[in-house]
Amino acid sequence: MDYRIVEKDPIRLIAKVEQFLNESIDDSSKVKNEIPGFWERSGKTADFDTLKEHALTEDLYGVCAPISKDRDYFDYGIGMLHDGSQIPAGYQIWEVKPTFWAVFPSIGDSPDCIGETWERIFKEFLPGSNYQMLDDTDFELYPAQKEDDLFCEIWIPVMKKLA
Repeated sequence: MDYRIVEKDPIRLIAKVEQFLNESIDDSSKVKNEIPGFWERSGKTADFDTLKEHALTEDLYGVCAPISKDRDYFDYGIGMLHDGSQIPAGYQIWEVKPTFWAVFPSIGDSPDCIGETWERIFKEFLPGSNYQMLDDTDFELYPAQKEDDLFCEIWIPVMKKLA
């Protein structure tokens, strides 16, 4: 599986955030994953324009909080690197802590490739690598300048497995 390990400084995103049912991201669940609808709604409103007004770059992030068994919902945000300006109503700052990241290209021309990449991460990378996923924020990075058939990159926080 194609991936790279990256050490990244902390980042501050300005983000539009909604909550989603934990079970919505489980393919076997009868609860529909509404995150694609969140992206679609955001594209039809001024959300992307508002983010761009307060952003350092045009790269977009899909940011996911860790899922907790103690809660039924998790936070998911659509964001951009914050330029330090005042936060408009309805938006918030999302701090992504520094850590080591496993970065996976998600190749394809539709959002379906994201689910396929996640499936490979859980079935191939995590069981077969020297890394374990940390219980922290993960994100999809949608670079403004894409190469080839890259749809996005999936960044998961990792640490070396203990022997």
